[in-house]
Amino acid sequence: MGAGRYSESFEELVEWAYGTLPQKVREQPDFPGIQVAEEPPEDFLAEKKWPRGSELLGCYSGVVRTRQQHGQLRVAPDLIFVFRGPILRCSRGDLRSEVKRVVWHEVAHWLGYETEEQVKELGL
Repeated sequence: MGAGRYSESFEELVEWAYGTLPQKVREQPDFPGIQVAEEPPEDFLAEKKWPRGSELLGCYSGVVRTRQQHGQLRVAPDLIFVFRGPILRCSRGDLRSEVKRVVWHEVAHWLGYETEEQVKELGL
């Protein structure tokens, strides 16, 4: 498979990774949308104080489920972003498993595992 094939089917890989999530998670009425973006925005990286020279593969934008309050005013929908460029640059040959890891990792944040350490303890 050539590199061109990957870029054409990156969205399909994200769809596949979504499909590997447990059904009870996918069926939550407040499950966030999943958006593929080429690169993380520079202002977002600055806001998160993301270290220069390291890649952000994905992110969850929203209020984690454990902190949501009934009647809370939401200014934007919850979204999971999957960043194609960084994933392609960091992939060690198994793009499918890398995309799956990023999707599951960000879903874990949405479910309430707020810190990177908590998510890593889950094996994600």
